[in-house]
Amino acid sequence: MKGNLEPPPYKAQAQYPQICCITLNETDKLRLIGTPPELIPLLRDAIKTSWGAIQRERNYNGSFEFKMLGNPWYGQGADSVKSRRLIVSVLKTMVQHGWELIQAADVSKKNTDKDSLFFEYIEQSTEMVDTGEIDMFAVSFNRYDRLRIIDGPARIIPTVREAIQQQWRSGIQEEQIYFSAMEFKLHGYPFFADGQEAVMSRMMLSQILANVKAQGYRLYTSVDISIGHEGADAETWVFRAVRPA
Repeated sequence: MKGNLEPPPYKAQAQYPQICCITLNETDKLRLIGTPPELIPLLRDAIKTSWGAIQRERNYNGSFEFKMLGNPWYGQGADSVKSRRLIVSVLKTMVQHGWELIQAADVSKKNTDKDSLFFEYIEQSTEMVDTGEIDMFAVSFNRYDRLRIIDGPARIIPTVREAIQQQWRSGIQEEQIYFSAMEFKLHGYPFFADGQEAVMSRMMLSQILANVKAQGYRLYTSVDISIGHEGADAETWVFRAVRPA
């Protein structure tokens, strides 16, 4: 099947930067728009490694589309962790081959919309210098009261715990391993907050950003990858390790 697929042509113009786009569609599709054909097998491997089986591949109106088995963009339970792992794997693959994320943007008014990811080809990043493998992990905000650290290094867990305890007065109700992710269940509803709690939740998130940055990571992107439950979704944060150039 794969041998019969014709990838869409990539038309790079020397006088302009090379820009491409990856979109998250419906509940199970990922489309490459203006992406060089040589990235297709690399992203295929990234999907299989982080998510699992691909149900179908095709040329979709000039884009190259992967339809995954299952529903990563409506993930529940273990799939909610795997879908974040999937988006990190896609971002890593792009960075490893010279494509830096410009912006994750919501450019659709559909009820089930998710972000589009825009990348620019940069031979050597001036913002971030990595040695060896690209080091990224995700933090997701789930339901109204849960925060999950997905594939973060061990030192990040006490760092995030400290930030929560410093700024969220209601405290932590429970900690557990949730399908290989570290989950903090907070007292109250920080992600559906009003009044003073709405302010406290932002202070908590600001403290998390500060504490994680002190550990050598910066927020690389915040991306909406889920249609959520009854429209109640929150973006996922992706952090990337950095060091001074």
